[in-house]
Amino acid sequence: MHCIELILEQAGIIAITDKYARYTFVNKMWQHDTGISEKEALGKYAHEIIEGSRAIAAITSGKVLTADMFIKKKDGTSLPGVMTYYPIFNSNEVIGCFIYSSFESMEQAFAFSEKLESITAEYEFLKGEMRKRSGVKYSVDDIIGKSDAVKLLKEHIYQAGASNSTVLIEGETGTGKELVAHSIHACSLRNIFPFVKVNCSAIPASLMESEFFGYEEGTFTGAKKGGQKGKFEIAHLGSIFLDEINQMDLTMQPKLLRVLQEKEIERIGSSESIPIDTRVITASNTSLREMIRRNQFRSDLYYRLNIINIVIPPLRSRREDIPILVDNMIEKISNKVGREIDGISNKAIEYLKYRDWPGNIRELQNVIEKAMNVSRKSNLSLEDFKKFESYEAFTSGNRIANEEMSSSNENDSPLMLMNKKNNIEKSTILDVLEMCEYNKSKAAKKLGISRTLLYQKLRKYNIEIEEVM
Repeated sequence: MHCIELILEQAGIIAITDKYARYTFVNKMWQHDTGISEKEALGKYAHEIIEGSRAIAAITSGKVLTADMFIKKKDGTSLPGVMTYYPIFNSNEVIGCFIYSSFESMEQAFAFSEKLESITAEYEFLKGEMRKRSGVKYSVDDIIGKSDAVKLLKEHIYQAGASNSTVLIEGETGTGKELVAHSIHACSLRNIFPFVKVNCSAIPASLMESEFFGYEEGTFTGAKKGGQKGKFEIAHLGSIFLDEINQMDLTMQPKLLRVLQEKEIERIGSSESIPIDTRVITASNTSLREMIRRNQFRSDLYYRLNIINIVIPPLRSRREDIPILVDNMIEKISNKVGREIDGISNKAIEYLKYRDWPGNIRELQNVIEKAMNVSRKSNLSLEDFKKFESYEAFTSGNRIANEEMSSSNENDSPLMLMNKKNNIEKSTILDVLEMCEYNKSKAAKKLGISRTLLYQKLRKYNIEIEEVM
């Protein structure tokens, strides 16, 4: 064992991961050149520690991979090198990954860096230009959050990026399905080739076939001279993202199934088959299984699409990410609205953390932008949100309400629980009335209820105020 350890310490930069791409060993040279200690590295995912790590790709594919890598040194500079990733097998099962630098010494690495500096710069420029042309806008780094749910989501994205299989992304409205689709393409080997997005709900059923597969010249009145390529042909060697696949017309579904099976398309007006190599990524905000049960979606197409399944967690299941999401949104929206907003109060954050979010991240962004437009200070406060939030939203997110309800326990009687609910409702009505200067019409509108219902609640809670016109 002593000899093996000696070899591992002197053979260059070496690291070993488990089958989930988490570090189980890093030698001293690895620690020296990354500036990351063994204690900090062990148990962490390789792609979280080293930008561009292909460990998860080697494990998933079972193939040896070589990739360019820029290791951060202690002084903050980058050391270029070539890392090779060997999947470790136990019988036919991949149980880990062995990672090592192709250089025998750091001196060789520096010499290599000097010789290829100009080539590397040109390569990075060209690669960046190719990615811009590919149409991909986002990467895994654009997924904001540190919760376990987000870490697991990123791991699934890296695994999907290492494969060529079809992907079905499922998630509620506003969770970021398009962001995930872009990220899968960005971390795949297809990332310099086209990423083509198609919104299935935005294309009339009569035009869907020509949009997908293209047409030949003279096929119909108004057809372009020379014909036109379809989306699948444009996405050749890259990825096509079929958003809202649940909206695809039933007559189109068997044609898509044939493309997935045969890897070829036929333009309208032509009998010639065109081979394509296009990776298909789809997304749905409704259950395709339920649609199959109602005969609204083909089961054979579903099984062909659902090879890799990624389910995006709703915002309510990762509330701990809301503070970092809000900070990120404030920074981005500030330029858009022309406001210098420095941050947000703790009370406002608590309100947002406990509020219900049926529209998920998209709704959160909408609420933050609204608050930034009505705020008259450099810091968002709870009062800013009270100016436009409805009664239902406010009560679901009110920090005091949640604290009171959280004090309930299984021994509370139904009467005690009802009293707590009534206290919360009465307090909220009084707050909104004060905010509206006791104008009942405005208060009812702000609460999201009718004026008649507001009068009933005022009588219920013995709230007596003078009518304000």
